[in-house]
Amino acid sequence: MLDIKNVPLDKINQNKQINARFVRLKNLLDVKMASYLRYLGTKNAVNRATDYHYLCLAVTDSTAPVNGIDYIHPSVKPVVDYATAVITKGLMPNGEINFEFVAEDEQDEVAARQATDMVSKVVNQMNDAHFILERWVMDANMHKNGMMMIKPVREQIVRYIETEGTLEQLRAFEAQAAESGLTALRQSRRQTSVDMAKVMAEVQELMGANQAEFAQSQVDEYMNQLPNLPEETDADMQAQQQADAMAVNMSDQEAILQDAIKRNTIYRAKYKLTGYNLNIKFHPIAQHFWICDPTVPEMKDQPFCGYYDPMTIQEAMDLYPGINLEEFERHAEYNMNGAYQAGSVLNNLAIHARDSVPIMGIPVSSASSADPDSRQVSVVTVWNKYDIDGDGELELVEIIYSGTYIISAREVEFIPVANMCPKPLPGNFYGMSVGESVIPMQEYATSAARAEIQLGLLTATPRIGVKPDRLDFEMLQDGEAAIFILDSKFDPSKDIYQIPPPSGNLQFLEVGMNRIQQDTMAMIGMTTPQDVFNPEVMAPGNSGVKLQLALTPNQIIQDNTVRNAAEGLKEALWLVWRTLVQYGDDYGVKRLASSCHPEKRPEFLDYMAFDDMNFCDRKQIQIELAVGMRSEENAIARLQIIQKCQMDLYQITQAMTAQGTLTPEVYKKVKKPFADTLYTLGVKDCDIYLPSDEEVAQMIQKGMMAAKNKQPTPQEQKDTSAAELNQARTQQIMATIEGVDADSQLNYMSMAMAERPGRPQDYGH
Repeated sequence: MLDIKNVPLDKINQNKQINARFVRLKNLLDVKMASYLRYLGTKNAVNRATDYHYLCLAVTDSTAPVNGIDYIHPSVKPVVDYATAVITKGLMPNGEINFEFVAEDEQDEVAARQATDMVSKVVNQMNDAHFILERWVMDANMHKNGMMMIKPVREQIVRYIETEGTLEQLRAFEAQAAESGLTALRQSRRQTSVDMAKVMAEVQELMGANQAEFAQSQVDEYMNQLPNLPEETDADMQAQQQADAMAVNMSDQEAILQDAIKRNTIYRAKYKLTGYNLNIKFHPIAQHFWICDPTVPEMKDQPFCGYYDPMTIQEAMDLYPGINLEEFERHAEYNMNGAYQAGSVLNNLAIHARDSVPIMGIPVSSASSADPDSRQVSVVTVWNKYDIDGDGELELVEIIYSGTYIISAREVEFIPVANMCPKPLPGNFYGMSVGESVIPMQEYATSAARAEIQLGLLTATPRIGVKPDRLDFEMLQDGEAAIFILDSKFDPSKDIYQIPPPSGNLQFLEVGMNRIQQDTMAMIGMTTPQDVFNPEVMAPGNSGVKLQLALTPNQIIQDNTVRNAAEGLKEALWLVWRTLVQYGDDYGVKRLASSCHPEKRPEFLDYMAFDDMNFCDRKQIQIELAVGMRSEENAIARLQIIQKCQMDLYQITQAMTAQGTLTPEVYKKVKKPFADTLYTLGVKDCDIYLPSDEEVAQMIQKGMMAAKNKQPTPQEQKDTSAAELNQARTQQIMATIEGVDADSQLNYMSMAMAERPGRPQDYGH
């Protein structure tokens, strides 16, 4: 395993194969860095132009002052600011970054929820999410891409604790500290007292009541020795354990007594608790210092990437405490005029123009200084895929160095940098910045605005013409109060005349400016909310589908830009989670895991999964975006649609329940269109707003029980009686028709009796 820290390159022991391969890798990196500097300069030239146009500084011939007019029309700045605000709002609905890790299966749901809560606390509570995200988005809008490094900061914890307890209790304390991510180093231990009640209870239980006096005398003798016993060190404890093991000639009673005393002896122990508390910080990487292979679109696929980080020697010492100052001053790479020059320090934005050509009048920092520790050096952080151990497989190696001084070199599992690109270009790592796309529009608008200003000035300022042979023209130009007439034949009515104002038409300039403004907004796909929705479409009662169809192409482009930026945010969230897993044994991570555990146990379930070689890669992240119907402009319409879905589904289920036709299977079919509507609105879990299947099953069961136990009302009883009476009458009529009524049955019986043999017949007289 490669692990090199704070050593010059020439002092690395190359007898080890891995160290020899590292030296070859370092020489290869020097060649790569030199070859990429030319491309870095080209990229910075484009970004520099965006920075200057954002600041409204004259950087080209088209923006140079003309006839004393140096006005520059601000097109880049409002566009960048607007795009930054829209994307930031889209990524942070309700002022927070809302997301969730998708569980692999049902068994992974608890771990996924814990990971979600932990990363959310790191991003939204332990860091200023809006501050970080807004500047990250602004960097991406101005410089093609925004690079954000997820940087773990491990703060060492040192605590001194003095506690009391039995040996068993002290061992439990040490185990609890280890479980919390702390190492309990026992410095001393002193016997203070004995729990007499527990000792006597154990002796009576094991030896009988007749041995109580013997036990009491032994305990009293032991207690008298306690004040004179010195504090036990680790060596004393080991010696005592050996002595106990050799005491084989002790009688049974004495052995039982000694064991009871040891178990119930109270000790006062001093501990030194050591460990680490992990804080995750978001470190922005300036685009003018970032280098990579521009033909590789994905960060994870980069074979080589890194960045320069100019800083003073003192800053390097603070950032990397293990640096050998004497060796570092000798082998570090100092900033000279050229590739690593600090350049303009006009403000934080003009710093992006770092090169050997500073802005006029702005001082440029130098490598030389009166204070040696204030000299600037270039610290380089590089990730490179290389077969460092010679096993035929490429490993990802992270190297931090300056010149030939190696600060750190180790194998890592991932590149801790997230890339945000709102306007990606297919097949390229670098996209197109929002600012650079508007630079031509700003130059066109500047020319038109200057012409408009010049025309206005000429129109508003009266001008006169004078024949130079009649007056002292130089005095007239100098604005002298008295004008000397040189010719006696001077005639004011003829020799002084008014020059007519220019006949330019400002209407054409206004039309041109409006067209440039429209083209600017259309180019970046940014529109105002008033330009997006038709008031007729936004009327209450309209469906969400109709509202979605009302989205203009510009609105769709705007939403797509937010989604492109969200991919970089997802990558950052994954890096935060991966960093927590990497340092899962730190005290701070375990404490964070405990607060997010369903049972409040100090267990980071994902970290335990990695320890068990049961790797789970939480690449699936659902992030809530304020786009489309979820944007702030459509919030009211979205809520109205949700409420309508609730009311419609409630009315349908109530009617079917009253009819007794509602079953769980039928409810799933009835609920499906409403759930699909909410999903279109961005509601992933419709059970938040709509009754779940379990709730409906309970409602059906309660309805059946209520119907069974329901007492009929007087009206219902009256209606039932009338219905029963009508039914009885109907049956009677039918029986009469069919000859099965009671009277017909009696007649049939009489006739049958008369026809029996032996009975006299009545023929009459």
